[in-house]
Amino acid sequence: MMQQVLNIVDRNFMKVDILNGVRRVQYAFYEKNVECFLAYDNDTLAGVVTKKELVGAHPNRIVADVMSNRFIFVNCYAHIWNVKEIFDLNKYIDIVLVKNEDDIEGYISRTALNIELGKHIDLLTGLYKSEYMFYNAYNLLKNGTQLAILFIDLDNFGYIDKKYGHINGDAILKNVANILKDTLEPNSYLCRYAGDEFAIVTSYCIENSRLLAEKIISSINTYPFSNGIPVSASIGITGCSINNSKIKNISELINKLVNIASLASTKAKQNINNSIIIEDVDINAIA
Repeated sequence: MMQQVLNIVDRNFMKVDILNGVRRVQYAFYEKNVECFLAYDNDTLAGVVTKKELVGAHPNRIVADVMSNRFIFVNCYAHIWNVKEIFDLNKYIDIVLVKNEDDIEGYISRTALNIELGKHIDLLTGLYKSEYMFYNAYNLLKNGTQLAILFIDLDNFGYIDKKYGHINGDAILKNVANILKDTLEPNSYLCRYAGDEFAIVTSYCIENSRLLAEKIISSINTYPFSNGIPVSASIGITGCSINNSKIKNISELINKLVNIASLASTKAKQNINNSIIIEDVDINAIA
């Protein structure tokens, strides 16, 4: 389930007039622990004042002199990944205002977002967990973009863990995560799905996804893992290109596609001649 921004919104903000003195705002900041001020010109939001604007501001100035007019709204039903994208694209802003229809519910700071995103990061590999992949898959399908899912499963990892120990097993997972990050193409999104399984969702066609899979297989096969441990992987691929108006339930479709790609990776593990299996999808049968 994708995390909505309402769960991390900070409602401790204050409305001020653009003609108010900075001294008054600084008092609220230092004494009342208010870190976000919405500056209004009559009934119109004209700017925002945060710690960045207040620190070093002369107390005898007015709010209009120090406020920033660079602010962005997000709907209260948006997801935390939406806010991440906004911050990534707008390096100059430190807060995103959260709206519920015409009312401002509060704001999200970069710090608060990073704390929340930390809950969705796999501590061992540093990769995002599966929700990140599902979110991006959802967006691709919703926008009518073609989608492919690569499900990457390490071969005989349980045996490696038992023979070489969990310390070496963990090191291999970290190495593989770095290999995948290095081989990742634009418009592709990587996650650690579970255990020794990784997944990539991409806007590439099946053929280009197969080329990416071959690149991944080659990179893993040739990587100098510690203690000379032999490591290989099997990859299952599936995808679809659809008109989103025909889909009744996008989330259910994504789950089915992930399952198909996962089963394809299992087939690849069992196939001694081919480490990449592509499963075609009849979109009308599973949509």
